[in-house]
Amino acid sequence: MLTNYYTLRALVREWHPRLVGASLIDSYSQHKGSLILVFEEGNGETWSINISIQAPNRHFFMYGGSNRSRKNVVDQFSSLKEAVLTDVSIADGDRLITFRFESGSALVVAAFGPKANVYHIDQHGNLVGTFKGTQTRSVPEARAITTPLGAEDLKRVLQSGRSLDAAFPLFPAPLMSEIRSRTGGTDDPVQIIEAAQHITSLLDEPVPRIYWDENRKPLLSMIPLGRESDREERFDTVDEAVRICARRRLAIGLFEGTYNPLIRMLRNRRDQADRSMKRVENELGSPSRADKHEHFGHLLMAQPHLVKNGAPEVLMADILNDDSEVLIRLDHRLNPFENAQRYFEKAKNSRAARSSADERLKGLKEKSADVTDLLETALGLDTVESVKTFQAKYASRLQSLKSAPDDPDSVPFRRYTLADGYEVWVGKNAKQNDELTLKVARKFDLWLHARGVAGSHTVLRVKGRTDTPPRRILEQAAAIAAWHSKARTSGLAPVIITQRKYVRKPRKSLPGTVIVEREKVILIEPGLPSK
Repeated sequence: MLTNYYTLRALVREWHPRLVGASLIDSYSQHKGSLILVFEEGNGETWSINISIQAPNRHFFMYGGSNRSRKNVVDQFSSLKEAVLTDVSIADGDRLITFRFESGSALVVAAFGPKANVYHIDQHGNLVGTFKGTQTRSVPEARAITTPLGAEDLKRVLQSGRSLDAAFPLFPAPLMSEIRSRTGGTDDPVQIIEAAQHITSLLDEPVPRIYWDENRKPLLSMIPLGRESDREERFDTVDEAVRICARRRLAIGLFEGTYNPLIRMLRNRRDQADRSMKRVENELGSPSRADKHEHFGHLLMAQPHLVKNGAPEVLMADILNDDSEVLIRLDHRLNPFENAQRYFEKAKNSRAARSSADERLKGLKEKSADVTDLLETALGLDTVESVKTFQAKYASRLQSLKSAPDDPDSVPFRRYTLADGYEVWVGKNAKQNDELTLKVARKFDLWLHARGVAGSHTVLRVKGRTDTPPRRILEQAAAIAAWHSKARTSGLAPVIITQRKYVRKPRKSLPGTVIVEREKVILIEPGLPSK
C-alpha cells in the first residue's frame, strides 16, 4: 500500500507544514525512475523527497539532509532551482500530488499506471517538461472517483454486476480483505457500508504500522488490520513507516533478482539430469540387438550359397540354433560375405553404443549429485551477500552448469547416441531446423542434410575444434540425415557434410532455408543406428 491514495494523502499532510515556504535547491536523479527533490528551510535545514515511479518499486517519502552522489547523477527541472514552495497537495480522491511554487508553476506527480511521471507545468497549466521521456502533451487530470454513500447505493452497484472491489476503488486489496473480515464475508450492504465507513474514519487519523510476515516481507497500513499471524510494528510518522517498508522491499527485490535465477537454473539442471538418467536407464533396460546382428553375420558366413545376387533378403535355416527359418535383410549391392561383415559392424556399433550409454549414465548420476548438493546449499541463502559469496565460492561448478548446452532433454530435437561418445541431433520441423543450425550447433560441429530433397537439419556434435570423427561415425550420421528426409526409401542417398560455420541463412528466407558452402557428399543407405 505504498502508493495507495490514503498513504499518499497522509504523507502530503505530514510534508505540508515543513515544506511550505522552503526553497527547492536541488532536483536530480541518480537511479532509474527515481527523482530527488531537495528543499531548504529558512533556518538552513534541508529535506529530501524521494519520488520513485519505476515499477514495481514505486514509493514516496521524505528524509532529512541530502545524499547526492558525486557521479552518475542527472540534474532535473533546473529552471525551478531556488523556487519557493507555496503549497503541496493531493487531488481529492486521486493520486495526483502537486508541488506549487511562487511563480505559479508546479510539479505534478502522477503515482499510478503506465503514465506514472513527474510533469512540470507553467502558471497557465501548459506542459513545460517531464521527468521521464514521453510524447504526451498534457498532464493527467484527476479522476472523479466515487464510492457508495449508503447501503442502497452499494446495493445498486452490486446489482449492476460490478464487484465489491470495484465499488471501493480507493481501497487496496488489504483493506477490502479487512472489510470482508469485519463483516464475516456477508453480502449485506448495510454491514459492508458500516465497515467501510469505520475504516474510512480510521484513515482520516492514520496510525502507521508495518506487518511483517515470517519471511520478513512488509505490509504497510495506516490502520490496524486483523493479521494475527504477522508481527506488527508501529511508527510515529508515515514517512518513517514508508521509508522502512520501501527500503525493505528494495532489498527483497535485489535479493530475489540474484537468488531466484540461481535457484531456477539449479533446479532446471537437476531436473534435466534426472530426465536424462531415466531415458538412458530405459535404453539400457531394452534388449540389445548386438547378439542378433552377430548371429545373422555368422549365418551368412556359414550359408553364403543361399544368397542370390541382388536379393534384398534371404530366408535360411538357423543352423546355429534350432534350425527354424529366419529372414535376414540384405544390402542388394553387397555379396554374402560383405553383408555378413555389415552385420558384424552393426553388432560392434551396438555394443559400443551400449558401453557409451553406461558411461553416460555414470556421468549423469555424478552431475545430478553435484547439482543436488549445490541446490541444497543455495536454498539456505537469505541475503544478497550470501548469494554473492556462494557464487564466488562455486564459480567454476556454476559456470560449467550454465554453459552446458547440452543436456539433450533441454532441447526439443531428436537425439541419437553413437559409439565413442558422439551424438547426432535432428530437427523435427522447419522452425526447429533453424534453431538447431543457427542457435544451438557450434561452429565446428558437422552439419548434414540429404542433398536435393526436403529433410531435417542434422548435426553431428564433435568433441572439440580439432576432433575428426571416424569414417564409420560420419556414415552413421549421414544415414540418420538421409533417413529423416524424402530420400528415406532410396537404396542410396547423397548426403551433404560440412562444418556448421559454412551454413548460413539468406535474409528474409523461409524457416529451414539455408545456403551451404564447402560441402562434401557421401552416398549412404538411409537408416537409424541399432541399439
